[in-house]
Amino acid sequence: MQIIKNKQAGQSTDPQAGQPLSGLQGEAFYLQWLTRQCEQIAGIHAGLLAIKSPEHGIFQPVAIWPGVMPEIETVSELIEQVIEDQSPLVTHLNDSDDEPLLAIAHPVIVKTALMGVAVLILDGRSDSVIQAAMRQLQWGISWVELSLLRETLNTKQDEQQRLSTAVDLLTKVLAEPHFDAAAMRLVSELAVVMQCDLVSLGFVRDGSVTVCHLSHSAQFTKRMNLVRSIESAMDEAVDQGRIIALPVESTDGLIIIAHQALAKQHQGESILTVPLYHDGQCVGAITFQRAEDKPFSNHEAQYCESATALAATALEEKRLNDRPLWRKALESGKTQLHRLLGPGYLGRKLTAITSLSCILFLTFATGENRLSAEAALATVMQRVVVAPYDGYVRDATVRAGDEVKEGELLVALDDRDLQLEKLRWSSHQNKLSRQYQEATADYNRARVNIIAAQLDQARAQINLVESQIERSRQEAPFNGLVISGDLSQRLGGPVSKGEVLFEVSPLDAYRVDLKVPESRIADIALGQTGMLHLSALPGEPYEFVVDKITPKTLSEDGATWFIVEARLQDEAAQLRPGMEGIGKVELGEDKLVTIWTRDLLAWLRLKLWMWWA
Repeated sequence: MQIIKNKQAGQSTDPQAGQPLSGLQGEAFYLQWLTRQCEQIAGIHAGLLAIKSPEHGIFQPVAIWPGVMPEIETVSELIEQVIEDQSPLVTHLNDSDDEPLLAIAHPVIVKTALMGVAVLILDGRSDSVIQAAMRQLQWGISWVELSLLRETLNTKQDEQQRLSTAVDLLTKVLAEPHFDAAAMRLVSELAVVMQCDLVSLGFVRDGSVTVCHLSHSAQFTKRMNLVRSIESAMDEAVDQGRIIALPVESTDGLIIIAHQALAKQHQGESILTVPLYHDGQCVGAITFQRAEDKPFSNHEAQYCESATALAATALEEKRLNDRPLWRKALESGKTQLHRLLGPGYLGRKLTAITSLSCILFLTFATGENRLSAEAALATVMQRVVVAPYDGYVRDATVRAGDEVKEGELLVALDDRDLQLEKLRWSSHQNKLSRQYQEATADYNRARVNIIAAQLDQARAQINLVESQIERSRQEAPFNGLVISGDLSQRLGGPVSKGEVLFEVSPLDAYRVDLKVPESRIADIALGQTGMLHLSALPGEPYEFVVDKITPKTLSEDGATWFIVEARLQDEAAQLRPGMEGIGKVELGEDKLVTIWTRDLLAWLRLKLWMWWA
């Protein structure tokens, strides 16, 4: 705590000595109270009352009796001790036997808070006098405590009143839908409440304040000398960031040249300018003008500051909302550019640098354009082994999945009936041969011709039976893989003529069937190369070349797919027909952004065409 020592109050001769204490306030009350306390105590030499300043938080002497306080240094130390202990204290000021002095200090406590200290200096030779002085001081302190409490309550009531009035004013401002109406309502209400001749409202534009509205005037000329003088006064308050009131007792470092010029222009008047703040920045000012005989008090200045502080935010929001769209965009762009190029906003700068780098990368970076499509492995050709006639399975040495070599037996049918049939026709042929010889010997030309025809028929039947016996053993037409057929469970069972027994495909002749979406079929051309990745062999890519675009289509899941055939460049023993995977066709080099957004742009173009069609 600090104590201001060089303070002198009124003299012991008080012009208000005859008034009751309840009718006094401030320093007059404290001086009158101290005077009455000192007059009621015998042997008193001096008295002092120090009260804590609510503004600065230091203890200041507000009353000294009889006008001069002896031993001021000792008394200051005593007050500091009482402030520290917050309890009454009695101490000797000197050790003189002729005139010993005693100091009594008593704290003034309001609601557990130390608000002041009262000090009395009196003759210390009589204990009864000391006790009476202490008792009188304890009783009298309650008056000071009551006065301080009353001042606190009055201050709170004033604050509540100012806040209530400010809220009412804010409500009226918010009720207006647009900025101009709200600003006019604000200055008009303030002119009535503050009893002003003119209230002006201005906002900062391009570094200086421009008057926007005047009370009791819907329109005014910007070139009026009055308006220019008011704007200069507003600039003066905004630049200093302080409230300026004229007339003023002490400038206290304030520059009031523009305010003095404005007052002189109107033959002297009281002026008050209050800066307006929004989000910590001064956005404008409001100037009050009234007659010279009605100067603005501190209470009125505080009220104006409170009222305008609440209304300023609402006005600024309405002003920003009422701007044209192009102006909002322009000012927003300026703000964002200032934040981007100015100090601070590190995250915004890093985001901008990253975005710019991405844009440059997407603009100039290129990559290999590939078309991905579902792929299936199929054989170039496929041989079907069928039953040559109706018969029964005698032997089956292979089944689906077995590799076979050319000439290897696949299935053998039961040929016993054929052998008997061959024997029957052979016997019949021998019989006809003897008859032919007899007819020749008899020179029976007609019979010779008939028997010759029958011999031809017998030989044809024998050839037919031999052919069927030969075809009863079906062999592999080439080296390949049996992809379908299993007769191991049908040994001895019947088969019908033309029934498919096996399907054999070669091991070194495969093609790739690609399912290309309808929207990408235009990107496919003959001779394009690509890579095939099979699900069964993901680590071994196979190169292929597109050699046929078929008109065959598939419809699946609401989409249409074209079948494109490609030829494998490399063969591998582990490949099998029916394997599936992904085939990627090389389309050439293109920009990455084009590659990544192709499908999206195609979809957008189609939708736009549908909307505009």
